[in-house]
Amino acid sequence: MRSFIPLLIVSIYLWSCTSDNESSIINQAPLNFSEVMTFEVDTLELDMVSSVIENSFYITYSPDNGLNENVLKYDLTTLSQNDLTHPDTSESRQIEIINDIIYSISSNDVYKYDLNLGNLNTAHVGYGDYKRYSRLTSYNDDILMVSGLYYGIRRFDTTSETYVTPYSPPPNEPRFQNDGEIYNDNIYTFGGWITDGISNEILIYNILTDTWDQESLPYDIFESYTDTYNDNIFVTGNKDSNQTNSFLAEYDPISNSYTDILSNLDLANITIRGITILNDDVFIAYADLVSPMPSIIPIKVVKATLN
Repeated sequence: MRSFIPLLIVSIYLWSCTSDNESSIINQAPLNFSEVMTFEVDTLELDMVSSVIENSFYITYSPDNGLNENVLKYDLTTLSQNDLTHPDTSESRQIEIINDIIYSISSNDVYKYDLNLGNLNTAHVGYGDYKRYSRLTSYNDDILMVSGLYYGIRRFDTTSETYVTPYSPPPNEPRFQNDGEIYNDNIYTFGGWITDGISNEILIYNILTDTWDQESLPYDIFESYTDTYNDNIFVTGNKDSNQTNSFLAEYDPISNSYTDILSNLDLANITIRGITILNDDVFIAYADLVSPMPSIIPIKVVKATLN
């Protein structure tokens, strides 16, 4: 077996953490998640993105022991699903949308699809040292690989369809499975695993000055998944190395405050596998924790309204 929120109007306590790891208490109503759809996977590695133009979210995943990649499109207007399958040997693909094109990146190639999942064939082949368990974000027309970082933040130029000079690597040990977002020309990445443990840091890279900084998280994060909403970054994932002990939080890059979010998700008994935000809705993909985990795993996608 491979590795792998009725709304209650109440006041609840949420813990907020600042850069010096101090905490304060705020009041906020919990997010109420409801199920949207389910699908099945054979590995817990997947990725999610969404398109305002299509009012849809997209998920890349492995359905059959690594022999194929599936990309599904779920249309939130028609509540219908469309799938594309093609032969593939990678089980940790990541996807990003730039200029209405979906880019699917693995350890050895880049595939392109249009927003209706028409296969636009291969954009690039042969980047052999790109690592598994990476995470993607975008900056202008570049797709950035923000996890791993042995050789810096890798950049795939979607205009030339080539890898270009990476941004500088951090001065400390690289992290893996740490997702990130861009705000005001800064890349923020959260947690991740390192060779001797799990990180509790936010690594911050300023693209314009080519400099690195870092802040502290209130807990270790083994793997993170992120998306932006207004001026905040939503951060979710799992704290423990067995992909359990899930969390949901919000980070304000202006005030450098990190706030845990309560919800109706049973975070102690699921493993978070992805997040995307579309308009005012946040969508989370997760699997229920059972023992033993089955060889074919149901993934649930749920949504909550943010305002």
